[in-house]
Amino acid sequence: MYTVEPDGAGARPWPRRRTWPWWLLIVAAVGVILAVPNLRTALTGSQAGSAGTAGNAGGAAQQNAYAPAGAAPPAGAATNPVQVAATGAQPIGTALPAGWTMTSFGPLGPVDREFLTKVRQAGLWEGPAGEMAQTRAGDERVKEVGRQLATDHKGLDQQVRQVSAQLGVQLPNKPSDEQQGWLNEMEPQTGSTFDDIFANRLRAAHGKVFALVSQIRSGTRNELVRTFAQTAVSVVMKHMTLLESIGNVNFGALPEPVSAANPATKASNSTPAVAIQPNAVWAVGGLALAIGAFAAFRIFRGTRGRRRAAY
Repeated sequence: MYTVEPDGAGARPWPRRRTWPWWLLIVAAVGVILAVPNLRTALTGSQAGSAGTAGNAGGAAQQNAYAPAGAAPPAGAATNPVQVAATGAQPIGTALPAGWTMTSFGPLGPVDREFLTKVRQAGLWEGPAGEMAQTRAGDERVKEVGRQLATDHKGLDQQVRQVSAQLGVQLPNKPSDEQQGWLNEMEPQTGSTFDDIFANRLRAAHGKVFALVSQIRSGTRNELVRTFAQTAVSVVMKHMTLLESIGNVNFGALPEPVSAANPATKASNSTPAVAIQPNAVWAVGGLALAIGAFAAFRIFRGTRGRRRAAY
């Protein structure tokens, strides 16, 4: 249907003005408003959550100040570190993950307890192995190394029991089944056969425990555990050097070192899987809706302009 409008030279037909669907603009605006914060949340939510957790842990650390050994606890706090560790008492406002407890020396985690257990079990079989070397070894150097290992583990065992008592950690009273098997393997042997078994079994065992000890030394949150780990690192390194000085360690049988950046030995250039966040789906949908509305607006304007030009 046409209307007639004067233009100074007579009447000319002109199409009736169409009503543009303004709801598309409203939808586009809402889509943009919803998309931007959701996209930001989806992309940074996990990082913010990690940072928040680290911040809470850091704040708790500052509040508790990881009181050093022998320092007086804060007013109103438990004065017995064993009691604090055993009951899991925590200062108000301190949130720890499951399996962690707060002590007067700082947080104590599951890996800290594993470290203390491994050191205790190491002494329960390496000490007897060193004593066994005194009567079964064929090389005098093996006897000397065995004597030194037995002496060092006696002192280290005393320290680990003292530290564990202060932290409320229960320790085993016997070696693991694997360690007992090594002792059973050595017991009937003498001479060079015993020397080979002694050097290789103990060198391999020290290499395994060294990985855990060094990890604890570099990352534990507990000051008492950190101090003891420093001692354990020195002892384990000393023992590895002594065992290697015997001269019959088979290094080819030891585990190969792995990349610290990728201990699972996967390809270094592999791309880790990225979890899809629900907010990201909504954000993409909102952006697509906004872009679609804007495109429809441009198409509508272009069509309208061409129709006007045709008249």
